[in-house]
Amino acid sequence: MNRERTADIRERISALGREVRHRAVPVLFGDRVGLTLFLGVIASLAALWRVGFFITDTYAIANTVINLSEGRLNIAHIEYSLTLGSQPGLYRHGGQVFGRNYGQAALALPFYWLLEGASVIAELRLVLAGAWSLLVAGFASQLGRVLDRSRVTLVGTLLALGLFVANVRLSTPLDPRWNGLLALQLLSLLAAGVVAVAIYRLGCEFHGRRVGLAGGLLAPLALPIAFWATIPKRHVMSAALVAVVVFAFGRSRNADQTLPSRALAYAAVGVLAWLHAAEALVVLVVLVPFDLVTAQRNGVRELMAVGAVFVLSLLPFGLTNLLITGSPFTPPRMLWKVGNIAELGPGGDVIVDTGGESAPTPEGTTTPAETTTPGAPGDTQAPGPGMWSRITGLLGGAIGLVAGVVSTTIGFLNAVLTAVIVGVEVTIARLGELWGYATEGINIVFGDIGRFSHVILRSGHIPGVQYGINDQEAIELTVLEVAPMLGTLIAIPIVLGKRGLESGRERLPEQLAAIRSTPRYQTDLFAGTLVVAFTLLFLPQLPLYSQITMRYLVPIMPVAIYGVMRLPAVRRSLRTDIRQFLDAYLGASVAGVAGVTVAFVALDPAIGEAMQFHALLNLAVAGVVALVVVVDTVLDRDLPVGAAIGAAGGAGTTLYVLAGIEYFTYGEFALPVAEWLSAMIPVF
Repeated sequence: MNRERTADIRERISALGREVRHRAVPVLFGDRVGLTLFLGVIASLAALWRVGFFITDTYAIANTVINLSEGRLNIAHIEYSLTLGSQPGLYRHGGQVFGRNYGQAALALPFYWLLEGASVIAELRLVLAGAWSLLVAGFASQLGRVLDRSRVTLVGTLLALGLFVANVRLSTPLDPRWNGLLALQLLSLLAAGVVAVAIYRLGCEFHGRRVGLAGGLLAPLALPIAFWATIPKRHVMSAALVAVVVFAFGRSRNADQTLPSRALAYAAVGVLAWLHAAEALVVLVVLVPFDLVTAQRNGVRELMAVGAVFVLSLLPFGLTNLLITGSPFTPPRMLWKVGNIAELGPGGDVIVDTGGESAPTPEGTTTPAETTTPGAPGDTQAPGPGMWSRITGLLGGAIGLVAGVVSTTIGFLNAVLTAVIVGVEVTIARLGELWGYATEGINIVFGDIGRFSHVILRSGHIPGVQYGINDQEAIELTVLEVAPMLGTLIAIPIVLGKRGLESGRERLPEQLAAIRSTPRYQTDLFAGTLVVAFTLLFLPQLPLYSQITMRYLVPIMPVAIYGVMRLPAVRRSLRTDIRQFLDAYLGASVAGVAGVTVAFVALDPAIGEAMQFHALLNLAVAGVVALVVVVDTVLDRDLPVGAAIGAAGGAGTTLYVLAGIEYFTYGEFALPVAEWLSAMIPVF
C-alpha cells in the first residue's frame, strides 16, 4: 500500500513538473531553441569566468551586496578592498555611507544566499564546477532534442562529466568570502542569457527562427556583452532590460493579446530605473510616444493596467531612494561622494566623521509631569457626569473621529499631490538635463567629426584620454573595433533609398502609412530612435579611459544587432542557408583564436599592441562585410552575406576569448580547467 502511494505521489510530482516546463518554456524562452540558446550562452561565457576585481567600481557594489545581506542599506562594513579611496561609487548622507546600483545588488541577493548555503555543504569551487557541468549537460540535452540526435546528448553529457572530473582533479579551495562578488557575476551571466533570448525572440517575431537564432548568437557572444558578462558592472544588465523593452514593444504590436507584452516593456523600464535612472529615463522618453501612437488600443482599461504595472515596477526604486536620500526621486548617485569623511576601522568597519554633530535636543522640559491616582485617600471625587453630558461627550467624540479621518485623508491626498508635483518637477528638470546632453551630442556628431570618429571608427592613441591609468597601453577601442558586424548598418540609407526609387513618388503616402501601421516598421523606428537617443546621451562623456569596449554604449548594441538582422540582404541569406552562417561563425572563431595565438607567441606583443591588432583586424572585417551587404543590396546578387556576417561575428568572439584567457589576467579562474588552459597559452 505504501509503495503504491509513493508511486502515485511520484507520478503526480512528475506530471506537475512536466506541466510547469510545458508552460514555462514558451513564456520565458519562446520555445526549446530559445532555452537551448540560453543555456549554451551562459555555459560558454562562464567558461572564461574570473574571480576578482577587474575595475575598481565593482568594490562598492560588492560591498553593497554584503551589507544588504546583513539587513541594512548603508555601508557599515567593508568586505572587499583595504581603503575607501579605492572604491568609486560610495556616497555620504546623514552621517552614513551608501553605495549605488541598489537594484543590481538587491537582485544578486538570492544568488548570494544560495552560494552561502552551498559553501556550507561543499567546497565552493567544486560547487561552481558541478553547476557548470550540469549546465553543459543541460545544454547538450536540449540541443540533442532540437536536432533530434540522441548522440549529441550522449556526447555532451559525457563531455560534461569529463570536465567535472578534470575540474575536481585540478581544484584548489576558493574562499567563501568571495560570495558577494560571485553573486553579482552570476546575475550578470544570467543577464547575458536574457540578452540572447530577447534578441532571438524579437527576430523570430518578424522573420522566423533562423534570423532570430543568428541575432541571439551574435548579441551575447560577438559583442562586448561577452567581455563584461563576468565583470559585474551594470552594462550587461542594462543591455538585458533594454533588449526586453524592445522585444516587448515589438511583440505588443504583433500579438493578439497585446496588453501583457505592453506592460512588460514598462516593467522593464521600472527595473532599469532601479539600476540606473538616467538610462531608464531615456528609454521611457522614447517608449511613451511610440507606444501611444502605434498601440492597437488606448482604452481606459489598457492605459490603467499599463500605468499600474509601471508604478509597481517603480516602487523598489522609489522606496530605496526614500530610505536613503529622503526623496523617492533622488537616487544615491546624486548624493555627495564620501571624500575624506569616512575611514576603515578594525575588522573593516566604516567609521564616519560627523564633524562634531550632535543629536538635536527637544525644546522645553524633559521631565515627565507628575501624576496622581484617582480615588487616593484624602482626594475629593467630583460628582459623575449627567445624561446630557454623556450624550454631548459621545457626539463630540464621534465628531472628533470624523474630523480626524477627514484630516488624515486630506493630509494623505495632499502628500500624494505634493509627491506628484515634485515628481513632475524633478522629471522636467531631468528631461532638461537630458536634452542638454543630447544637444551636446548632436554638436559633436556634426561639429567635431574627429572626436565622433574616435568613438565609432578608429581608436589608436586618442587625444585627451588618460592612458596613464593603463600604463600607457592603448586598450580603449571604438564601437566598430569591438563589434565589426555593426558596420553593415551603413546599408540602411541604401535600403531606404532603393525602396523609395522602386515605389515611386506617387506611392510615397502609401509607404508612410505602411510604416505607421506595420508592426515591424514600428519596431524599427522605435529601436532606431532608442539607439540614437542613447548614443547622444553618453556621447559628451566619450571617449573616456577605462571604457575598453565603449562600455557606456554596450546597452544598445544588442538592439543594433536587431537592425543588422532586419537588413533584407542579411535576412534573405539567413533564411536560405543558416548553416552557412553557423559554419562561418564557428570556423572564424576557432581559426581566429588559434591563428592570433600562434602569431602572438612569435611576435610577443604588449597588451596595447595586441588590442590594437584586434582593432585593425576588426575594422578590416567590418569594411569587407559592409561592402558585401551593400553590393548585394544594390545589385540584388546572391552573395554569401550569411557567411560574411558569421565571419565578422567570429572576429569579435576571437577578441573576447583571448581577452578573457590572456589579455586581462586579474584574479583567478572560477573553473580550474580554464586556469590550466590559460597556462598552456604562453602569449603574455
